[in-house]
Order: sequence, then C-alpha cells, then structure tokens
Amino acid sequence: MISNLSKHSRRNLLRISAATVGLLFVGSHAMAQDGSAFTFANWNSAPIVNDIYDEFLANYESSRGIDIDAQGNVQFSDYQTRFRVLLASGNPPDVMRLNDDFLREMADKQQLTDLTPLIEASDFNIDDYFQEVWNFTQLPSGHIGVVIGVSPRVVYYNKTAFEEAGLDLPPDTWTMEGWTWDDFLEAAKALTNEDRYGALFIHDTGSEQTFAVNNGGEGIFSEDGRDFTLANSPNVEAIQWLADLTLVHGVQPEWGEIQTPNVEYNMFASGELAMVSGTMGDVAQYSETVQDFEWGIAPFPGNVNQVQEGSMVIFVVPEAADQKDAAWEFLHALSSEEGGSAFAEKNVFVPVNRAAAEKLDPSLSILAEAAAHQNSVNSTIATAEAVALYRPLLELVYTGQMSAEEALGSVKEQIDSLLQEG
Repeated sequence: MISNLSKHSRRNLLRISAATVGLLFVGSHAMAQDGSAFTFANWNSAPIVNDIYDEFLANYESSRGIDIDAQGNVQFSDYQTRFRVLLASGNPPDVMRLNDDFLREMADKQQLTDLTPLIEASDFNIDDYFQEVWNFTQLPSGHIGVVIGVSPRVVYYNKTAFEEAGLDLPPDTWTMEGWTWDDFLEAAKALTNEDRYGALFIHDTGSEQTFAVNNGGEGIFSEDGRDFTLANSPNVEAIQWLADLTLVHGVQPEWGEIQTPNVEYNMFASGELAMVSGTMGDVAQYSETVQDFEWGIAPFPGNVNQVQEGSMVIFVVPEAADQKDAAWEFLHALSSEEGGSAFAEKNVFVPVNRAAAEKLDPSLSILAEAAAHQNSVNSTIATAEAVALYRPLLELVYTGQMSAEEALGSVKEQIDSLLQEG
C-alpha cells in the first residue's frame, strides 16, 4: 500500500540533510589525492532526489577527507546544452551525468573516457552487479561511463480522487485490461473539474518515445539509428494525441501553465493533477509531499503496445577530464552497495548493485514490472543535434500553433541527413 510506504519513507527521508533546497546542476569540487580539483555535474531532479545526492556527496567528502563545493543549478533541458558546451570547451567537469540517449553519439565522437583500464585495475566484481544493466555502457569503443541504476517510468495517480469520482482504479500490474488509451481518456475527463486537471504527460520528454511505441511505431529513431521515425505514422499520431489531451479534451494543463520548475510535483501534491507521469524517483518525492490524499502507481495506458522508457542513471568521465582516477573512484563508490543503498532505501531507482537493490520497498512490485517493459530510444550518431531541432517544435504542437505532422515533418529531411552522415 502506498499509504504505508509513505509513512515508512517519511521516517527515512526526514533523516536526509536538506543542504540544497534549490535544485541542482551540481558542479562540485572535491580535492583529489594530489590536491587538485575533482569536479562533478548533475542536473536538477525532484527535490528529495537532489537531497540524496547531496547527502552522498557530503558523506563521501567526510569519509575521504576531501572538500566538495556545490557550484550552480541547471534544469534538465538546460543541462543538455550545458553538457555539450562543457565537452566542447576542453575543460569539462571530471564526472558528469549523461542522458542515456546520447551515450553512443558522445562515445563515437571520442569525447568520453573508456573506463576499462581503471575498472580492471580496481577491486570491482561484476558478480555484485546486475550485469545486463552494468553492460549498458559497454560499447565497441570500451566501457563508456557507469550506470548506477534504472528508473522506470510510471503513472502516479490520486487514488482518493478516483474513489470520490466513482471510477475503477487503474491496474496495479502491467496490463492493458481496463487501461487502454480510451479507458485512460475517459478517466481523465471524469477527473477534470474547475480545480483539477485529469492528467499531465507533455512535461515529460520520456512521453515521446513511450507513446509513439505504444501506438505501434518505432519511436523517435529507427532501429538502425538512421531515420527520424517520430515524424512518421503512427509515431506522429501519438504526439498529436498527447497534444490533444490539452487542445481538444481539456484534461491536461496548457503548455504555459507548466513552465515553472517542478510544477508537476507541486500540482500533483496539491491535488491539482489527478494523474501525472514520472520516474521511479518520484516515489520519494510524493512520499514526502503528498499529505491530503492517498496515491497509487499505475502502468502507462496501452494501445497497440504497453511499454515505458525508463531512464538509465548514467555518469561519465569526459576524455578531457583532469582527474580520471579520482573520477572512477567516486563512480565506483556511487555504483556500489554504499552508493546504491542511499537511493534504494528511498525507492528512487533500482540500483545496479544487487545488495543495494534488496533494500527497495517490497510493495513497489509495479516498478519491477515496469523495468521488464523497458523500451529505450534507439541510438544514433547525432541524437543531441536531432533533439535540438525537433523538441522546440513540440512547443508549437502543444500550444496548437502547428500540427504534429507539420512540425515534425518540417525537420525530418534535415534530421535524417544528420543521422546518415556516418
């Protein structure tokens, strides 16, 4: 029961140091063994997730006798640009969070360090880890980065609102029975009133892949990474369906209402949203912030398929990093039982370390099911450039200024050219 989980999690979470209430592009400086600066960069997550990173950084510096100094705050969308700028500058942080969509592209550009020699020289033992997750960053060019966990995407819903509206609850297992797109839309309509929207998906970039594949498409890119398939049917129809939740049905907030950082967390916790998509990390957030109703977790509604695009939590060491040894030592700790336990105990993600994963709350079986229905974006040689071209156009779709077919079709030729240059 989520209500029981909430009480359990609140006791755990109250022990977290609230060192950073403002949200983070953590640029931290830690003094490595030789006294030089060890730098770390992450993007803004849910406030409680940020606190967990802060707590781990504080414990790491205390146990190793080093200093860590937070530098600045950057939202996820801004971080993507900042990441590429820092890599191009030749003076990036020593450890950086990486959007898992960009792994192949950055590796092919030889901008990231092959950690294989450092891993082999350490006391790392693959038997301590979920090998299929750990090997996500194992590419032909080497072991490019470290996966510390997997954060499946699900739908969080206001159980109290469903019950008060006389609606059947969404399923608590990964099934389409009673939970198709049509079922979801009918529920969202019934839950929408002058004080509350039925749902919110367009804030979440993971919705692009998830809904495209669930509509029977390939997703954003073709399997060979050479075609921008989001502009093709039935992918484009899925994006229009998402936009029409606002434009036609009025069950989703308008684009302008959701531009404030963390608005989705605040709106759900305050009862202004009945359903909202999010990653596993939001369990900790809602366990702390939801006070006035009971909430639950459901799978994404299905159509042709029923999958989700969970996020691999990846950190990398840029090729231009100054402190590669210290960077690997930190990542080894972050991916170990020591680091993974901090996230598992707060149910943030499924850690790559087996012993740490055992500390997840057993009531969250739906998240394990979600991980088994993972559908990642196909890798390309120009994912970052493609995203920079098509994602701004989605704002025009979500505000009704262009149809999804018009907007995505307008950049298809240009993106296909980028994807095929290699």
